[in-house]
Amino acid sequence: MRLIWVLIIFLFVFAGNLVAQPQSIQIDVVGISLNKVLFDLSKKYGIQLAFDDNLLSKFNITTNYNFTSVEAALDSLMAGLPLNIEKSGEVYMIIPAGKKELRRNKLVKATGQVVEAGTFEPLPFSYILINNRQIQSDLGGNFTFLASSDTSYNMQISHLGYFIYDTVFTNSFNRKFHLKPSITQLGEIDVLSNPIEKSTMIGDKSGRIKLNHSIAPYLPGYGDNSVFNFLRLMPGIQASGEQSAGLLIWGSYDSHSKVDFDGFTLFGLKNFNDNIGVVNPLVLKNMEVLKGGYEAKYGDKVGGIVNIVGKNGSLQKPTFTFNINNTTINSMIEVPVSKKSSILAAYRQTYYELYDPSDLNLFQRRNKQSDVIDFTLTPDYNFKDANLKYSFQGENTTVNMSLYVGGDRYSYDLESEVGNNKIARNEEEKNLQIGGSAFINQTWKSGNTSSIIFSYSGLTNSTEELNRIIYIKNGREKIQKKGNGENIVEQYTISQENRINFKQGHFLEFGIGFQLNDVLLTRNLFVENLINMDTRSQRIFSYIQDNLPVNDILEIKAGLRANYLLSPANFYLEPRFEASMKVNDEIKLNVSYGIYHQFLSKTSLVDSTLNYYYFWANSDNNTIPVLKGEHWVGGLSYNRNGFTISAEGFYKKTDGLSRFINGTQLVSRGFYTGEGRSYGLDFYFKTEFKNHLAWVSYTLSKSEELFPFNVRQVYRPSPQDQRHEIKFAGILNFNSFYISANYVYGSGFEKFVFTDNNQSYIPNYSRLDGALIYKFKPGKINGEAGISILNILNTENIKFNNLRRVATGTENPLDVHAEAIPFTPTLFLKLKF
Repeated sequence: MRLIWVLIIFLFVFAGNLVAQPQSIQIDVVGISLNKVLFDLSKKYGIQLAFDDNLLSKFNITTNYNFTSVEAALDSLMAGLPLNIEKSGEVYMIIPAGKKELRRNKLVKATGQVVEAGTFEPLPFSYILINNRQIQSDLGGNFTFLASSDTSYNMQISHLGYFIYDTVFTNSFNRKFHLKPSITQLGEIDVLSNPIEKSTMIGDKSGRIKLNHSIAPYLPGYGDNSVFNFLRLMPGIQASGEQSAGLLIWGSYDSHSKVDFDGFTLFGLKNFNDNIGVVNPLVLKNMEVLKGGYEAKYGDKVGGIVNIVGKNGSLQKPTFTFNINNTTINSMIEVPVSKKSSILAAYRQTYYELYDPSDLNLFQRRNKQSDVIDFTLTPDYNFKDANLKYSFQGENTTVNMSLYVGGDRYSYDLESEVGNNKIARNEEEKNLQIGGSAFINQTWKSGNTSSIIFSYSGLTNSTEELNRIIYIKNGREKIQKKGNGENIVEQYTISQENRINFKQGHFLEFGIGFQLNDVLLTRNLFVENLINMDTRSQRIFSYIQDNLPVNDILEIKAGLRANYLLSPANFYLEPRFEASMKVNDEIKLNVSYGIYHQFLSKTSLVDSTLNYYYFWANSDNNTIPVLKGEHWVGGLSYNRNGFTISAEGFYKKTDGLSRFINGTQLVSRGFYTGEGRSYGLDFYFKTEFKNHLAWVSYTLSKSEELFPFNVRQVYRPSPQDQRHEIKFAGILNFNSFYISANYVYGSGFEKFVFTDNNQSYIPNYSRLDGALIYKFKPGKINGEAGISILNILNTENIKFNNLRRVATGTENPLDVHAEAIPFTPTLFLKLKF
């Protein structure tokens, strides 16, 4: 532990020293054109410049001088030339003398689309900053900004993983902006050697994290789990316990948060995120996390939202990507159909059983009087999934159709002697996830946009388990438990959204939609049918929100979301409010508040031996209430020259929790309704220096629940409650080599038995990973090869929420835990051509 902290402190001190070093500006040129001189300055000293390349190429410069500042160097270069220098933020704009004399009261309309250079992939949700007024592009990368032209405008476009694009405009335009790690051009305006947005964007909006997925493969891991492996290193997203499926965000329960991919919900496979994740990293284009307090545009959940947009496919040329590692084969092909349309297809699967015999252990309950007895067994697990997407990009119309199919199977057979008896257990779980969406977006002549999306998502889950005791003395067999269940969820959604643009970054968003949820749920124990539910929920929803930049300092976003449940008929209103204050160029304050409702969620079942099972169910406002959440979020961030500090507090209250108790000596069988609350603080520190980056995140939180069966009717820790979690990640880049490491520490979970006040704990979680990756280019092939070592210190950890308790015929039952990943070396090879 001490070594880990020394490494973290060293990296941050090293980064701080690099960032803080002052530098002089040395210029020694003879007869070189001014545009080339500026290019060299920008490349050498990291100066952000915007200018007319053709105009500046007409002036030749001869000088040999060592300047003490950027301003002094530019003033000397422009001396005697018909040029003016203006500074907007960190950007130096060089414009022709006299350009300030513009016609007043003329409406300027800046309309464009942000795309990736080379592939022409639209870059959704890019940030466009125009004279300190910020807007964001839509799903197709489109944006519109209206202003009165009484001066020149500095425009900055940023998207994580791309060079920041800085330029100047004075007149209306409608064009594409190609973001790439080299010189980019808008008409005659060139932008040189701008910095790259590397890892994350935190603190810009309340409760929001925008992630650069392109750095995820350079972190330690298998490669096929890089999406969720990257997510778990962010503040507020629980990493300890290595969740098998779903995400725990700011203390929310499983299913209270969701993953959206191309507009449809991924209900989740078992997948085991440390080995393989439900989202194929090869098809990923954009990823952002809404931890809480989010705007009226988003709904259906009382927790957080992970919004993922997949690639459209290259419009330039056919490409093929192949990836192989210890466990899976992954491939993707992109084929242009025409100059404006393309098809993308991807497929991956495990090619041998994913686990080794040490992955599951059987042992007696931990207490002071008993020693742990370990048994090993080999579970069977296989996984496969496929993506298919068609995209069309017209001048003003975007069409996307996306399909996903994925499935897995997990099973094991256990038989081992305990005392005078032989314990046998068989368990199997199968999952099938299907999803699809069709999206049409239209940009009108006014610059306003409209879109319509239809989506479908379905999950089929089936489980079987059998517990037996075999008495060795007489050979008799007793079946302790025999159960099976099936859970089928289908969700159909259609929605229409609009955006109307006003002046100076002010815009209005509104939409309407319809959603239908069908859920089949059966749970059988021996011959008894415990639960048999076949329900349908239909709902109309709408929203409206106003995005108002009050001035260059304050921005307010206020909205209202309304839900009308058809049966039982009822309205649910959800007011939302968000405000951001830019104290100066480095410091920003954010606050947000919102009411949220959820109509489809997982309900927990607790059997007589205190095993927890989770299943999807529709809310009927009777047996299973509609969930209601209330979020309060506030934060402060500081960002300067690649160094970021962010602190964010949250308080979340959830009403309508439901739990089915199968019956114990103290609690009778039936559904129970409760409430929960979570609160805490997130801290995030990041530094970017040259080609390297590192970050540390820390979460202090508490998650509690109150049910009628709680002793003395007081709040008790919820199953996912954990007080402390700290995470570190660092990536060093030396030419073609990448060296990375990440570390996660969690303080542990309480195993609470609701019928008494005894407390026992799942021990703390600690894991250190490392990786070395090499990039190479033999001919026209782009390749990467690497080795990762997971759990370098071979720390014993326990997977959260994978406990099964088995009766033994003695006083002490046995607990079956899925053990977290041990010391594991992994290899991968990725080729693209």
